Amino acid sequence: MKKFIPFLLILSATPAFAQSSALEEAGYILAQQTAFTGLSYLANKENYYGHIIVGAFDLFFAYAAIENGLHKDLQLQKIGYFLLSAGFATKAAYNMHYGKDHSDKTRFWTNFIAYNVLVYSGYYLDSVSELPPVG
Repeated sequence: MKKFIPFLLILSATPAFAQSSALEEAGYILAQQTAFTGLSYLANKENYYGHIIVGAFDLFFAYAAIENGLHKDLQLQKIGYFLLSAGFATKAAYNMHYGKDHSDKTRFWTNFIAYNVLVYSGYYLDSVSELPPVG
């Protein structure tokens, strides 16, 4: 936890995140990590159709990324959101079909890491602005 405190302080000092305090940011991150952990655990529960439920969430996130990309003006952000959509669609296919042959531990960590990479990449894309002209 000590490693996250400087990171949160830096985030709260930047203009993009200045709307909320470091404590609020820590709460948002904790809530997201709790949700990611729960969904990653649920993906292993085939008795309760967890892999189908998580795959459906992933498809919803893929759709949301496409919608978000269509509303962006910056071409880099559009392409980024379309790539995020492809990532969530791939994750949905993994959960619903291809991941069944993997161990529960592998499926959990694949889902957990994929959620973190995809969601925080989306946050990064939102912070990207026009690049200054070169030369």
